[in-house]
Amino acid sequence: MADYVQLAPDELLERIARTLKKEIGPAVEAAYPKTQAFMAAVVLQKLAGQLRLADDHAAASQRDLQELTEELSQLAASNAIPAPLAEALRTLRHDLDAASVSRLIETLYATRSELGEERFNSLIRRVRTRLRARVDREMVYAA
Repeated sequence: MADYVQLAPDELLERIARTLKKEIGPAVEAAYPKTQAFMAAVVLQKLAGQLRLADDHAAASQRDLQELTEELSQLAASNAIPAPLAEALRTLRHDLDAASVSRLIETLYATRSELGEERFNSLIRRVRTRLRARVDREMVYAA
């Protein structure tokens, strides 16, 4: 066993997928099991892609949250904002996680009337843009 090469998880999944697609699938005669072998290969390739990109996506998400915090803080600094929204922004700046983004969104909607429609729309648009960027990034391996 000393001569085996340890593969990264994404490489192992790719290798299994290739084996299913190139060797096992073509060797199976029955239609249903053949289809299952090919579909299993597709699923494994998607998982491999997700694993391969996980660190890059996590780093990009962190950058997005930092930039979002900076943008919202600048917008908030120019005018007084409701105390709950200021607290949600502080929490986002400190935690930089999905839960704090969720709390920020809830707080934006809760303080919508205090903010006024124009300010609310400006703030929520920035949040949506950052969240959409994350979805777009994660769809790379789904295509």
